[in-house]
Formats: sequence, structure tokens, C-alpha cells
Amino acid sequence: MTINAALRLMAGTVILVSLALGTYINEYWYYLTGFVGLNLFQSAFTKWCPAVVIFQMMGLNAESCSTPGMTVNQGVHIIAGLIVMTTVGAVVFAAISSQILIVTAIVGASLAQSAFTGWCPAIMIARMLGMKQTRA
Repeated sequence: MTINAALRLMAGTVILVSLALGTYINEYWYYLTGFVGLNLFQSAFTKWCPAVVIFQMMGLNAESCSTPGMTVNQGVHIIAGLIVMTTVGAVVFAAISSQILIVTAIVGASLAQSAFTGWCPAIMIARMLGMKQTRA
């Protein structure tokens, strides 16, 4: 498993768990969901995430891209991060019905499964937008 795959698995899992905790325990857990979305979004531009250090210590391989420009992984982070931040923000700050968080759950499940399959809708969209594929 690569660092990017592990990052998608962790982000998707935390999104799903925090949504469940927000729904059944306390809605303040949605802030953790929003934090994951924010972290995904910022990592697309800074290429830094706190979890990467842990994954490197675990010996996971980084992916590289030999051409300049945005990578597919950066595109996935932008797309997923924006969707998560938008839906959580709508619920937390605009008092929109929490049913919109179904979209966030789909993003979380898609991120988690893509760690194993290598495919999710955001990967396809990023490729269609011309973002570069990385190699392990």
C-alpha cells in the first residue's frame, strides 16, 4: 500500500466514523469530519499531511510524478475536501438538514474503498481534468 492509498483509507474511515458519532452521539463530532475535509483540501496544495509522517515511519512507499502540474492524488484531495467541507459546513453553520451528510458518507466510503481498488469517482474526474498519474 502506498502513502496516498493509506491516506485515502484513513480519511475515509475517519469521515465515516465521525459521521456516525455525530449522528448517534453528539453533533460536535461533525467538526472532526469537517477537519478531515479541510486537511484533505490543504494537503492538495501544501503536499503535507500529519498522517504522512506516520505512514513514512511505517515504511509505506511514496508515489512520484515525473511531470509538472497537479497529480491525480491532489485532485482527489481537492474534490473530496471541498465536498466534505461544503456538506458539513451546510449542516453545522447553515442549519441545513443533516440528510445532506449522506453525500459526505458516500465520499468517505469511496475514499476508503479506493485504497484497495485504486478507483473512485474523484480519481476519474481528476484524470478527466488532465491531472497527472503518479507511480509507486
